[in-house]
This record gives sequence, structure tokens and C-alpha cells, in this order.
Amino acid sequence: MKKIFVLILAVGALAIAACNKENQPSGNVDLTELNALVTECETLANAATTATFPQSAIDNFKNVIATVKAAIPAAKTQAAVNNLIAQLKAAKQVFAESEYGAIPADALAWALNFDEGAGTSLTTTGKYNWEAKFVAGDDGVPTFINGHKAGSKALQFGNGGHLEIANAVASVLESPTFSISCWINTPINENNYILSWNKWDTWKFQTQSTNKAFLTVHFGETWIDHDGNTEIPENEWHHVVATIDLTAGAMAFYLDGELTMLWNSENENRLVPNQTFAHAPEGTVLFVGLQDADSLGGDSRSWYVGKLDDLQFYTIALDGGQVSKLFNDQK
Repeated sequence: MKKIFVLILAVGALAIAACNKENQPSGNVDLTELNALVTECETLANAATTATFPQSAIDNFKNVIATVKAAIPAAKTQAAVNNLIAQLKAAKQVFAESEYGAIPADALAWALNFDEGAGTSLTTTGKYNWEAKFVAGDDGVPTFINGHKAGSKALQFGNGGHLEIANAVASVLESPTFSISCWINTPINENNYILSWNKWDTWKFQTQSTNKAFLTVHFGETWIDHDGNTEIPENEWHHVVATIDLTAGAMAFYLDGELTMLWNSENENRLVPNQTFAHAPEGTVLFVGLQDADSLGGDSRSWYVGKLDDLQFYTIALDGGQVSKLFNDQK
């Protein structure tokens, strides 16, 4: 009788083991990435507070994590595991973008951070990969220097040396809402062109003799150019952002994460809503550090003199929280 009881226990143990085995992934499934991702996401979710995330976003993220964890034993193939990884990565991105001040990933159209540190052309990062070619001015091409923070690189511009982006797409650059973000370190220089798309006949971004950020836009029969109302200290690194929203009718400027000037219908009656940019002619080149090709060899000297780092172009008008977060993330 005792032997029979032991046999029953053994059979029962084997049945339980078999049942448990059925709920475990097969031996050829690699869970390393998934387990690491689960741990990372749990850390993010547990550290999140309602000061920086909506409670609903925290709850939703935790629910996805719990669902993925519960599904791991039933993932019998690597394809099933990879599907769980994809689900969790997607949830992680949605959660990250729900942070107060977060910028949607697809809003960054293109960017140049200059961290390559060498070369005669660069490729923009972000949604669009355009070629930015170095073009010489009176003193040669822009040169790589140390950037605004340790370990980063920037470009030194002067006397007409600039970048040309010939394959830039008009529909992107003429988005009715956009933001230009960059770090600059410059002396006072009249007509200090940082970025130019068909100059004042579509839009241009620069500093002027007062060393204030300055944006010009053209829509319909209207040209509007305004500054940021605050002088940028000379020969120091500072974060500058200019935004335009032709849909709402507003232009804003930020310095080191703080709003310095907002132009809208209350102080600029020409900024009426629902406008579109005047189109640049076919073949227009996007210039970085120059007004246009005619500026070279002339007397206008409409080029950038100074250092430039982390140049970014977004197809949305960043709000104050987003600009503040961008500044704090990059400084």
C-alpha cells in the first residue's frame, strides 16, 4: 500500500511538472531581451509620478507590462516573444511621449548635432535624412569645434562658410507650424543668418545687431518679422527657440527654456489664423549659416558668424513645457 501511495505521488508530480512545462517557453526561445525590457519598463513605471505623467498614462503602462508578463509562459516560439517585445516597446514609447513637456518623436523633421567631428558633408537625423554639404566662404568651410556641453561637437562659422541642403523638401519646410531650436555662441553681427529658406520670401531665422533672435515669415501678401525681445549674451552658449503657428496666428521666442516674447493677434494684427507659407521656387536650397548664394562675394555679409550646435527643426509649434524640457535635456 505504501508503494502504491508513493507511486501515486510520483505520477502526480510528473503531471504537475508536465503541466508547468506546457506553460513555459520552449528551450529554443531567447527571453533575454524581453526580460531586460520588462525590468526596464517596471523601473520606469514605478518611478513615475503624477507630477510628470498623467495618472492614466501610468496606469495604462503598468497594465501593458502586467499583460506582457502574464503572456510570457505561453510564448512558445521566438516570433511570439518578439511580438511581446514589440508590444512593450510601443507601450514604452507611448508612455514616454505622455510625459508633460514631451515632444512626439515624429515631430522632429531633421536635425544636425555635428557630433561627427569631421567630414565635408553631413546627413541630417530625424524623420528626414538630407545631405548638408560644406561650402567655403572667404576663410574656407565651417570648422568643427567643441560643442556646448562636454564631449559634444559644434561648428564654427564665419565669413561666408556655410552648409547647403539641396535635397530639402518644400512641404516639410513650409509646414504651417514649425519650430527651430539651436544652441548659439556668437558676437553681435548684423544679418547673422542661421537658417534660410528662400530668405524673407518664405522664411528666415537669424540674430541681428541687437543680438536678439529674429524670425521673418511670408504668407499671402504679408511679410512679418519680429524678434525675441531679449538680447542673447554675446560669446556664450545659449539655447534659442523660435516657433511659428500660421494655423493659430502666433510666433514665439524662447531663451534658455524661458518664453521671452509671444506675438499673436493681440500685438500683431497681421498674424491672422489659417495662413500658409508663400512657396519657395523649385530648386530652392536650404542654407545653414547664410542668407543665399548671392550673399557670397557681395557687400551684404548676410552670413552667420559664431558657433552653432544641436540645430533642430520640428514640424510643430513647441509649447513652453516642451521647450523647457528640451533645454533641460540638452544643457
